[in-house]
Amino acid sequence: MISPIEVKKHEFAKAMRGYDTVEVRAFLETVAAEIERMGETVRTQSGELERIRAELGAYQRMEANMREAIVNAQDALRDAREGARKEGELIRRDAELDAERIILEAKRQGENIRKELDALNWKKDALTIKLRKFLETELDLFKLLEDSEQAEFRAGGRQGEER
Repeated sequence: MISPIEVKKHEFAKAMRGYDTVEVRAFLETVAAEIERMGETVRTQSGELERIRAELGAYQRMEANMREAIVNAQDALRDAREGARKEGELIRRDAELDAERIILEAKRQGENIRKELDALNWKKDALTIKLRKFLETELDLFKLLEDSEQAEFRAGGRQGEER
């Protein structure tokens, strides 16, 4: 690429009937100024391009970080769901075990109550038998006493008749 200074310093050979040197010089000055202006524009745009590239890089890093954060959030959500499912399963199993334990305890208590009831019924039956035998014995004794009194009465009445 030709620089503006090279354009300004360029010398043309003198020839007869050539171009007007002042006009050529003025044109070269104009061309050099335009090249300089274009160079400045290119430098400015290059700086802007670098700034934009840097911003683009920052945005790309932010995008990558956001994607990673989204993936991490999805993983965390999946893990949380799995943890909640496992915890729910454990709670359900514990509840089932508690229910089974309560049922077994109730059955054991029911069996104990049934045994106590059987023992009480046996004692009641034994007491009823003893009471019946006692009453029968007392009735028999009462009959004996009654028979004995009647026999004495009859014997005493006969003795009175004999007197």
